[in-house]
Amino acid sequence: MDHLDSAKHKKSMVSNEILPEICSKFICQICGKKYKDNSGLWRHKKKCVLETEPEKEEEEYEEPIKSSEISQELILNVLQQNKELQKLLIEQNKQNHELQNKVLEICKSTSVTTTNSHNNTNTNSHNKTFNLQFFLNETCKNAMNITDFVDSIKLQVSDLESVGKIGYIEGLSKIISKNLNALDVTERPVHCSDSKRETMYVKDEDKWEKEGENNEKVLKAIEDIANKNSKQVKEWKKNNPECASSKSPKADVYSHIMIQAVCSNTDANNNKVLKKLIKDVTIDKSKL
Repeated sequence: MDHLDSAKHKKSMVSNEILPEICSKFICQICGKKYKDNSGLWRHKKKCVLETEPEKEEEEYEEPIKSSEISQELILNVLQQNKELQKLLIEQNKQNHELQNKVLEICKSTSVTTTNSHNNTNTNSHNKTFNLQFFLNETCKNAMNITDFVDSIKLQVSDLESVGKIGYIEGLSKIISKNLNALDVTERPVHCSDSKRETMYVKDEDKWEKEGENNEKVLKAIEDIANKNSKQVKEWKKNNPECASSKSPKADVYSHIMIQAVCSNTDANNNKVLKKLIKDVTIDKSKL
């Protein structure tokens, strides 16, 4: 019996014909691989999916420049630029120094120095530069001391009556102003260089000194003159005995004298007297 006609051969042929049809059912749709059974295809798909997932793009990384990669030419270029910058700074510093020297020279040439000569002022076509120290120490070197000025004032009973009539501030200002104006400007014991700031200079113990903020010496002089005037009350009463009677007109005069000439001698009122006197002692630079 021929083998081709045998039952075993025929069974084998049937199996071979069926296998391709079965195997064709287990094909990977991703890569096309074929498998004999479903379990093999399933295991493959898991691996095939993982293998085909797109890889994450690696972040770009730029390596830092290594010192060995810096060219010598670049180093020389930087050094050259620094050298030029140094030269520029040195030149600018030199120019600034020269400018400062020029400014100092200009300041020196225009400044007023205190000397014993009238040539210590610079003159232009319109006016002179006023030198306060020269004015005080040279022009007014023979001025009275402030204490001597107070002692020199000769008061009369009429001055006392005037204070009682027009008031302490007006009356005392009038007395002091009259005695100051009787002196030459160069003989006066007090001068004001700045009326707005009330900057006062006083001659005391044969030397000129700038007054402090409280103008103590000038205010002391005003107080002393006021006391000197009030001492005349005794003489006035002697000359007007009828003031003791309340019915006499002199009683009212006496009352005003006591209030104004005696009781009004206060720091506040004396400061007001000072302010009124400033116009009399302010230096008129246009006349010097």
